[in-house]
Amino acid sequence: MDFSFSSLFSKEVKSVLGIDIGTSSIKVVQLRRERGRVILETYGAIALGPYAGVEIGRATSLQADKLSEALKDVIREANVTTTDSAIAIPYASSLVSIIKLPAAVEKQLAQVVPIEARKYIPVPINEVLLDWFVVSGGKSAAKDGKLEVLLVAIHNDTIAKFRAIAAAATLITSFFEIEVFSAVRASLDHGLAPTAVLDMGAATTKFYVVERGLIRESHIINHGSQDLTLAASRALSITVAQAEERKRKYGLTGMELPGLKQSLELSLSPLVSEVGRTILGWEQRNNQTLGSMTLTGGGSALKGLKEFMQAKVQAELRIADPFGKTQAPAFLEAILKEAGPEFSVAVGLALRRLQELG
Repeated sequence: MDFSFSSLFSKEVKSVLGIDIGTSSIKVVQLRRERGRVILETYGAIALGPYAGVEIGRATSLQADKLSEALKDVIREANVTTTDSAIAIPYASSLVSIIKLPAAVEKQLAQVVPIEARKYIPVPINEVLLDWFVVSGGKSAAKDGKLEVLLVAIHNDTIAKFRAIAAAATLITSFFEIEVFSAVRASLDHGLAPTAVLDMGAATTKFYVVERGLIRESHIINHGSQDLTLAASRALSITVAQAEERKRKYGLTGMELPGLKQSLELSLSPLVSEVGRTILGWEQRNNQTLGSMTLTGGGSALKGLKEFMQAKVQAELRIADPFGKTQAPAFLEAILKEAGPEFSVAVGLALRRLQELG
């Protein structure tokens, strides 16, 4: 695809592309702003399994050249027309931590944070891209004289890898953002009460607690949607590809396939137990109740998952609807609602880029 023509007029074109490079697929979403509305122009996903010689739905660990090839393919298939892009950095390739500093240093954070960060980051500071946000200050800091700062670090090698992938696809990347921030932007409305986000990927599931739009706590649970597929494949003596297809088609609702339903429920149980323990731990430490939890990520599109989990956790569950923040043709509404959780990160990236363009 020839991108040179559109890039000549990039100041006029307000179309932006959010790119989420996961372990099992790449997702892209192209948005534009028109008279104050956010318009969905195109979106697409491509499975990475075939590029690694494994089945669709499997987590992969591909080199940059293979990821570039897949990115170019999905850009072509989705008829993407802009080069103005933003890319998500995997949570596992970053360090996110809340640090406490004396409130008195608030005006010297640029000098203090890099020094303090050395205690938390296991590599030399000059090898990472460092960013930070003040989580609490003012009156709340006055109580205990402490300032809470959200520390974010990404290794320079990771940034270089994603820059190379984007360059090979002839994209202009305006920023890189850790996937958690993109997912939260697309999945939640800014309420004051603390809420949880469960982001279910192919290889891992991420759990975040968000308060006033800020991430207060995060955990990785080593259980993802590919585990469900592999367990179903073994339990039903079918191929991984067949198990993935049946999982997507029937999920937990297929009474005509009781063996599948039973296998998925058994495989989900450790994950749901871990989530329950994590919620309880947070509530006890903070003496607060987590009243709601939003399910996002490709794994949360599993049919019947919300109902299965709701029977086991106290928090009120909802499934993320990132495309609900955009305008699209009415006939796509049902499809977008179902596909939405998988595209949360890509939508969140594009929304931030549109905000930057004003």
